[in-house]
Amino acid sequence: MYVSMEVIAIIACAVSVIVAFVSACGWFLTRMDARFAAADARMDARFAAADARMDERFAASEARWDARAAAQEARWDARAAAQDARVAAQDAKWDARFASADEKADARFASADEKADARIDRLENRMSGVEHELSEVKVAIARLEGPLPRLVTSR
Repeated sequence: MYVSMEVIAIIACAVSVIVAFVSACGWFLTRMDARFAAADARMDARFAAADARMDERFAASEARWDARAAAQEARWDARAAAQDARVAAQDAKWDARFASADEKADARFASADEKADARIDRLENRMSGVEHELSEVKVAIARLEGPLPRLVTSR
């Protein structure tokens, strides 16, 4: 088979064009990869900076909220302590009043108990006197009646 120089030149040109096109595509792809990597790095840096700023803002905001919460909690604790002190003072007053009322009631009950004991003693004395007089009356009645007549039957 006979191939002419023109065909060989055309084939060589076609192969060189194809190789040039493939190498151009490779160069273009590597260039695009480099540009995408650079853009990705820039975006990552921007996002990292924005994330750092947001972290700082959140940290500052959280610190402010923590300070406000601590201050509010301190105010509530102070109010609770003051309320506890007022309640303790009021409890002490009530305890003193109840102790005083308890002492007064105990004194009244003791006085009433003594009066009741004295009255019961007087009643016991009167009852024993009445019992004694009643037994004397019984004896006197028995003496007045005399002994029972006993019938003795004859045999």
